[in-house]
Amino acid sequence: MMLKRKILLFSLLLILCMGVTWAQEATQEPEATEEAPPPYTHVVVPAADGLPLYGEYYAYWSDAPTVLLLHQLYTDRTSWYGIIPALLQSGFNVLNVDLRGHGETGGLINWRRALNDVRVWVAWLHDETGNPQTPVAMIGSSMGSALALLGCADEPTCPTAIAISPGWSYYGLNVERAFTDGLRDKTVLLVYSERDRWPSLGVPQMLEAATGSVGTQVYEGNVHGMDLFYTEEDLLPLIIEWLTIYQTIP
Repeated sequence: MMLKRKILLFSLLLILCMGVTWAQEATQEPEATEEAPPPYTHVVVPAADGLPLYGEYYAYWSDAPTVLLLHQLYTDRTSWYGIIPALLQSGFNVLNVDLRGHGETGGLINWRRALNDVRVWVAWLHDETGNPQTPVAMIGSSMGSALALLGCADEPTCPTAIAISPGWSYYGLNVERAFTDGLRDKTVLLVYSERDRWPSLGVPQMLEAATGSVGTQVYEGNVHGMDLFYTEEDLLPLIIEWLTIYQTIP
């Protein structure tokens, strides 16, 4: 645990230092908005069981890392529209998808199949870019955080996962194996509110199980998931800085 604490302190100090430089260079601090997203390519990809998976691909940069966005339960990909411009502005391409049982994708909710859908989306991206080594960072909120953690653990080209309001076991998707094995050589950022029940119970278990580098950002109150972007003005800049530092696998 001492090693994890040292890694966490180093990561947060590095983020703070880089945050100063980034703020000086940026013309405008990225912030969540309600505006429609920039132009994108509408994508339909067949899942392993034949279900059409729907998403949006924002390919703004040549040979840039991509961020895969995984929304929370009972929402859809439009919930990420407020942060996509900041990701693009910061030099990342974006793949924003509707999970099965949600949005255009439809069908029935099945979280184990949804985890396999993450692999399908990464495979599609690598085919689209023509580069099987294109880095794919993953950001998930609430239930989507489990998919981000497990999906990143299973994907060799995923350098980092950002989990917003994560739980130890959401709807049968337990993240223990991600922390003990798959994320060993990768980085993870856990973001949650101190009085948000399931994250406050689950994050200590994640830190205890972790064998890799894990950072945490804890906010006061009990705000959950995507609502944190509207109550915590430093969250989006923090995510951008984290991705900037850990956009590739060491």
